[in-house]
Parts: sequence; C-alpha cells; structure tokens
Amino acid sequence: MALVPANLWLLLVLLPLAGVFWLARRAEERDRAALGDPGLIASLLSMQPQRQRRIRMVLQLSAVGLIIVALARPVWGSGDETLKRSGLQVLMLLDGSRSMAAQDVRPSRIDASKRIVLAMLDRLDGNQVGMLMFGSSSYVQFPLTSDLAAARSLVEPINPRGLSLGGTDVEEVITEGLRSFPIGQVEGRTMILITDGGDPDEQADGEAVAAAREAAKMGLTIHTIGMGTEAGGQIPVYDELGNISYVEDQGQRVISKLNQPLLEQIASATGGTYFDGSSLDLDKLQTVLEQSAPVDMADQTRRIYSERFYLFAGLAFILLVLDVYVGRLDQGKVATA
Repeated sequence: MALVPANLWLLLVLLPLAGVFWLARRAEERDRAALGDPGLIASLLSMQPQRQRRIRMVLQLSAVGLIIVALARPVWGSGDETLKRSGLQVLMLLDGSRSMAAQDVRPSRIDASKRIVLAMLDRLDGNQVGMLMFGSSSYVQFPLTSDLAAARSLVEPINPRGLSLGGTDVEEVITEGLRSFPIGQVEGRTMILITDGGDPDEQADGEAVAAAREAAKMGLTIHTIGMGTEAGGQIPVYDELGNISYVEDQGQRVISKLNQPLLEQIASATGGTYFDGSSLDLDKLQTVLEQSAPVDMADQTRRIYSERFYLFAGLAFILLVLDVYVGRLDQGKVATA
C-alpha cells in the first residue's frame, strides 16, 4: 500500500485531540465531585455513563484517524497502461568543428546555433528531439527524447571554447544520424543540419549529397541551416587561460566561409528547405517542420494504481453514525431512568 506521506503528519493531531478529551473528562469529574455525590449529580443532569462516553470518544478519535488516512490517498493494486503516442521525430545535427567559433555570425556561429537549438526545443514540446554533434567524426549529444528540459541542460553548456572537433564531415553525420532512428522507422522523420558546410571540396561535398539522396529514398527529410557568411570570418582558438589565437595556414590566418551550395543541394535532394542562419525566421522553420505528418513514437507504459481512500472514508462515516447512535441510545436510557 502506498500513501501520500505529507498528509500522514495529520495523524499527530490525534494525540492532542485525545488529550483534550481526557482533560475535559477530568475537569468534569472534579466539578461533579465538588458539587456532591457524582452518581446522583450524573442522574440529575441526565449525563451519560462513563463507559458509553469512553466508547464515543474512541469512535470519534478512530473516525478522525480514518479520515486522515483517507486524505493520504492510500493505493494498492496496479495494472499497466500502454499509451500510444504520435508526433514529430526531429534529429538535429550540430556542427561542432572549430570553424564554428568564427564570429561572422554574432556572437559566434556556435553561439547563434545554440540559440536556434534551444528555441526549437521550446517550440517542439510534446515531440521527440535528438541531437548529434559532429566535426570530422560525430557523437550523440542526446538521443531522441520527449524530455526536452533534460535536452536543454545538455545544450546550454556548448560554447566556442569547447570546440575541438576538426573538419566538417557532413556525409558521416548524415549516415550516423540515420542510425539514431528506430530500426526500419526512418520514413517521415526529419533532420535539421546546422553547419557552415566546411571548406568546399568536390569529393567530400559529392559524398554528402549522395548520403542525403540515400536518406531521401528512406523517406527522410533534411532541412539545412547555414551558419556563416560569404565574406567569412577568422577562426579563434582559446587556450586554458582564455587567451585567443587564430588558426593559420602558412603564416596566414584562415578565413572560413559559408559553403551554401552544399547545404542547398542537401536540402533539395531530400525535399527539405535551406535557411540562412544569420537571419533565420523561427516561425517559418516551425511551420515547415509541422507540415510533416506525425509519426508513431515509442509506446509509453505507465503503471496505474487503484486509489482506496473511499474505503477509509466509508469506515469513518460508519463510526460517526455509530457515535450518533450510541449518543441517542444513552439519552433514551437516561430519560427512561
């Protein structure tokens, strides 16, 4: 049997209540003794015998105790209930390579990307969202989940100083992302690729688009968000003391630019939409996502307990009825005497 512990503290009320009954009875006995013979006074005043009065006190205290137990909402006996759920399943692919520290998008590409992710977590409440971070390799930041508050806590610490992944392997993260969905359940799902696209590379870009086309054959849609500008920005590197240096190549600071053509091709290949991350319309992104038909999500099983408070409330009612009956019965006996 399970109870609500907070309400059980009310049982302590029985102790002072019993004390009040006892003190009242003692005071009454002293008063009668002061007036004369207690038995004669009791009969003259039509008072109940002590035995009946004690019975009534026990009935009243027991009724109060049962009411308190009822307020604690006791439960026992249980069964499992399976909840069928449907909604969107969205997997975010966030670029965590060093080039995302560039500040051509303020305050930085990665900070702006984080804001987008957090905003979408708020807007996708009730759906399932997961996230992979990637560079030259990828890893799961959090799997598909409906607990978006917990997901937020894993996104908020992301910052430019923590970026250590090299390169931007879009093909690898798309392939890895497909494995994040339930086996055989890719159709109707969505990815949001948030990246600067990396440096243009004919072979790597071709492999990324090919991976997107394979994903499209499975029924997956990829929306892309380009983080960066055509002018580009230098790539800052932070040491343990917070000092800033910049990535260089042959003595020259590297300028990282947005690889927009790649992201447009990936979106086009999967029936998705390309968005400019520096001027993203979150309402439009949400509208595009909601155009996808809801998919069946993992069933959720919860245990249902049967509440039994009514049993204790019913017993308390019976005791109170008995209390009234005993009181009237004793009054009748006294009146007859």
